[in-house]
Amino acid sequence: MEYEEYLALMKSSRTYRRFDETKHVTEEQLLKLVEAAHFAPTGNNTQLLRFHVACGSEECARIFSHLHWAAALKDWDGPVEGEKPTGYILILAPEKALNNPIRCYDAGIAAQTIMLGAHTLGLGGCMLRNFDKVLTEEEGLADTGFAVTLVVALGVPGEEVVIEPATTEHGLTYWHGEGTTHHVPKLETADLIL
Repeated sequence: MEYEEYLALMKSSRTYRRFDETKHVTEEQLLKLVEAAHFAPTGNNTQLLRFHVACGSEECARIFSHLHWAAALKDWDGPVEGEKPTGYILILAPEKALNNPIRCYDAGIAAQTIMLGAHTLGLGGCMLRNFDKVLTEEEGLADTGFAVTLVVALGVPGEEVVIEPATTEHGLTYWHGEGTTHHVPKLETADLIL
């Protein structure tokens, strides 16, 4: 892969919060994404993360009921019927290590790996850290010694994400435009160099 191809992948692999619910994520796709994530680096190569995949309608509805979406969109409660994710990967860490910074980094690296892989499969996703803590128990995972640390919601994108300069009145805050357009401001690379 050439650098320009890699950069194009990074630019086009965005966070999606609205999906086409008529198109379903398959268990095979989810397992491919877990396969990719398990090759991601982990602190001290401990490989302590575990994954739970869900694509059945009942389980997806149960998981969805515990999620809280897009804090920056004050007047939006999340995807409505027809826009909800049709697959999830729950990233779990040992209960005793949930607040360990290294495990948090590991989960973030795994989630980004999943997001990039999802894009190559024609899917989009959203990483969520804001969820009800009972999710681990609700999914029947409480006796494993692991707890959900991050949720990756997945589906076929149902919105267009537009990247634009962070020079509008919105600053760095993302917002919904007309229809199903979602705007994401980004600083210029030069602004990031110290």
